[in-house]
Amino acid sequence: MTSVGGLRRRSLDALSRPSYSVTSKDMLLLNDNSNLFGVNPAAIEVAEKFDFSRLWAYPSENSDSLRARLAEEYGVSQDEVIVGNGSDELLDIAVKTFINPGDVVCFPAPTFSMYQFYSRVNMALVVEKPLREDFSLDPQGILDEAPKLAVICQPNNPTSRLFDPDAVREVLSGSPGIVLIDEAYADFCGSSMLADVMSSERGLDLRTCSKAVGLAGLRAGFAIARREVIDELRRVRTPFGLNSFTEAVVIGSLDNPSWVRSKVSEMMQEREYLALRLSELGFKVYPSDSNYLLCKCPVNGPNLVRDLKSRGVVVRDCGSFAMLEDHIRVTIGPRPMLDRFLGSLRELLPGVTP
Repeated sequence: MTSVGGLRRRSLDALSRPSYSVTSKDMLLLNDNSNLFGVNPAAIEVAEKFDFSRLWAYPSENSDSLRARLAEEYGVSQDEVIVGNGSDELLDIAVKTFINPGDVVCFPAPTFSMYQFYSRVNMALVVEKPLREDFSLDPQGILDEAPKLAVICQPNNPTSRLFDPDAVREVLSGSPGIVLIDEAYADFCGSSMLADVMSSERGLDLRTCSKAVGLAGLRAGFAIARREVIDELRRVRTPFGLNSFTEAVVIGSLDNPSWVRSKVSEMMQEREYLALRLSELGFKVYPSDSNYLLCKCPVNGPNLVRDLKSRGVVVRDCGSFAMLEDHIRVTIGPRPMLDRFLGSLRELLPGVTP
C-alpha cells in the first residue's frame, strides 16, 4: 500500500514551510518584527464590552463592518476591500486566484520568504530577481520576466529599506500581470503606494495588523484594489474567514490611531539608539525604514545567533537569504529589551568589555 507521503503532491517534495515559532515565554523575542511596545489597547477595550454570548453565531461572511470602516479610513469603496486571517492568507489567496501551474511569479531577492512558499505550494514557476548591491530594486529585471504575478515588499523585508517609489511604479505600470505591493511595514515610515495601486488596473495593496497595529496574535490583514481585482480574490476566499472578536478589535484600533502613532515614534527613537550601540560593537548597521535593523555581524553569524539563544535572546539569522551571509535582523523594542540584548552581545563578542 502506498504510504501517506507517497500520496503527497509531487510539487511539495522539496518544500518546507518556514518556521518562526519559539515556545518559551521566557525568551526575549527580537526575531519576528511584531510590535514589542505592547498590545493595542483596543483589544482590552473591546473585550470589556464585547458580547461573548453571541459566539455561537457565525461572524459576518465577508467582515462587512470592518470592510466598511477600512474603506472609510483609506478613502475607497467597501467593494475595493477584502479582509483575511492575516495578510498571509490574502497572499495565499492571490496566488491561488491568479496562478495556474507553471505561471511565473516574480519577486526580488532577498525578500519575505513566504512569497516563495505560497508560490511553490500553488505550483508557480518562481523567478527571483537579485537586488542591486545597494539593495535597490531592479524593475526592468522583473518586467523582463513578464510575470503573471509580481510581488514587491515596500519597505522590503529583510533589507529594511524603502525601494525607490518610481521603481515600484515602473513595475506597476509595465507588468502584464497582477502586481502585489506588500506594505506590511509602511506604518513605520509613513509610506503609502495605495494611490499608485488604485491608479493601476492590476495593482493590489496588502496590509497587516500584525506589525505597527500590535495585534499579531489576532491574525488580521486586508487588501485594497480596484473592484475587478477584489471580486476575483473573493472567488477563492473562504466565508467567515475572520472571527467576530478580531473584527471588532481591528475596528477599535482604527477608531483610536494615536496609540499606533505614539508607539511608532517611540520605536524610531529606540531604533536610533540600538543602531548606534551596534555600530560601536563592530556591526555594520544598515539604514532602516522599518521596526527592525539589519546588520552584518563582526563574527560568524549563525554561531552568534545560537549563542544568543542559549542566553534567552532570539534574533533572526538572515544567512539563508541571498546576499546576507553573517547578517542578523533585530526587532526594535523598549530600552530594557535592547539593553538585555546588548549585554548578551558584550559577553559574547571577543575583545568587548561586558
